[in-house]
Amino acid sequence: MSTEVSAVYANALFSLASEEGDSVLQQTRSDLRQVAVLFRLNPDLQRLLSLPTLSVEERIGIAKKVFGEEGLAVRLIMLLIDHKRVEYLRDIADDFDERMLDYEDTVQVKVTTAVPLTPDQLDQLTTALERKLGKRVRITERIKKEILGGVIVKYGDTRIDNSLKQRLESIRDKIS
Repeated sequence: MSTEVSAVYANALFSLASEEGDSVLQQTRSDLRQVAVLFRLNPDLQRLLSLPTLSVEERIGIAKKVFGEEGLAVRLIMLLIDHKRVEYLRDIADDFDERMLDYEDTVQVKVTTAVPLTPDQLDQLTTALERKLGKRVRITERIKKEILGGVIVKYGDTRIDNSLKQRLESIRDKIS
């Protein structure tokens, strides 16, 4: 969930990384994703880096041992520790990723199906969405057996529900 605080940090980080070029942008995105995943899998680490009983220097020392000392993402972590804002890191990573998608002229699309799509189906869906949206598409697939069949596509504020469950419910409503 984006916040004003996370958006400010993500925008500043994006500006710094973009001054360094595409490879630094990609590396920063990757580093942020890895840290966000690490915090999600190990919430104790995030709590440790926020622990008020440790000095800022001690928390930064721990972060250096875990993350090293290289890269913009690491510098961001040190800054967040110093400003007591470590809890915003995952939101900053999400906001940074959104900025990267805009920069790459790409749309994040969430696709829900009852069974996994074949590579050919995924290619056809990607091509159709790219044509429709006029942008590149990055698809995240989700499997939910309860939709029975068909597909649900979400991007931005748009939701296209072409699931069998939705169609059956629509028929049921018309009959009742």
